[in-house]
Amino acid sequence: MNTDWQKVVDSADLVAIANQAGAQLKQSFGQWRGVCPIHGGDNRTAFVIFDGGDRMRWKCFTKDCGGGDVIDFVAKWRKIDPKAAYEWLGGGIKITPQEAAIMAAERVARAEEWAAKKQAEYDQALEELHKARAWERYYQNLSTSDSAREIWKSRGVSNEWQDYWALGYNPDFVYKHDDTIYHSPTLTIPIYNGGDQPANIRHRILNPFDPNDKYRPERPGLKALPFIADPWKVDTLPKALVVEGEIKAMIAYMWLDNQEYQVYGIPGKKSFGELESRLRGREVYVLFDPDAGEEARFAAKQVNGRYVELTMKIDDALNMGHLGKAGLRRLLTMGRKAA
Repeated sequence: MNTDWQKVVDSADLVAIANQAGAQLKQSFGQWRGVCPIHGGDNRTAFVIFDGGDRMRWKCFTKDCGGGDVIDFVAKWRKIDPKAAYEWLGGGIKITPQEAAIMAAERVARAEEWAAKKQAEYDQALEELHKARAWERYYQNLSTSDSAREIWKSRGVSNEWQDYWALGYNPDFVYKHDDTIYHSPTLTIPIYNGGDQPANIRHRILNPFDPNDKYRPERPGLKALPFIADPWKVDTLPKALVVEGEIKAMIAYMWLDNQEYQVYGIPGKKSFGELESRLRGREVYVLFDPDAGEEARFAAKQVNGRYVELTMKIDDALNMGHLGKAGLRRLLTMGRKAA
């Protein structure tokens, strides 16, 4: 193995290379986000580079560009095979097919080791969540606080539905923003993924330092899973509506008031991929926020579904009376097949 070439590849700066390709990356919370330089577009959160433990890794969340390490990125970006990507990174240093095969095997082993480590961290975080049973404490806070219930009602969720989802309230949630500690009350949302215990708790920060940074998990290491409006039926209902965010999913489900639609609230457009396998073969409607038409069309296409367009956010349209129960159903029937 050419050790000079090996050093060049191991020291390759994925952030600099992605910017060279046109990513326009900005750093946020230890990650770099920007437009995807592989498929293009103007979504500035579509592409992310993050610390993969052994090396930096990337992922595209809005198209099917995939993800991986710097070798995968160069291969996708330059439209070349991995061997040519090695040589491109090595500044023209030539390697044999045998050397390329050895490096490919090493990359696979590193990726598997990293995935196993992340799974172990998740399993530990989930075990700690279940032992603490914090969602019960937050729900008790809600049950004894009229003011907290009024906050939920102001968002369109009645007392009955607050109890149905065991929503809660935390008067003093501690979170970090740009390495500074902040305190704020939060609304809490248990996230079920099958089973009788939540797989996460989402905190909606009521006094966020940054208005664009207002959701946090109960603890680091837990997965950002979709909110399932009827967690007791999970994926059994024949139709599915996918919206952005837990509260939008609650409001849409309340107004549909039927046994046909399961409503999923995804924690950001980039997490739609977590749902794909659960949606295939069902009648699917995707209704994202007004600024996400491109993402809604792409998501619908992935599951052979339909995308629905609305000039305002779905919870605002329902809470403000612009849509009613019949209007929401009609709106869904107007969904377009994604080409």
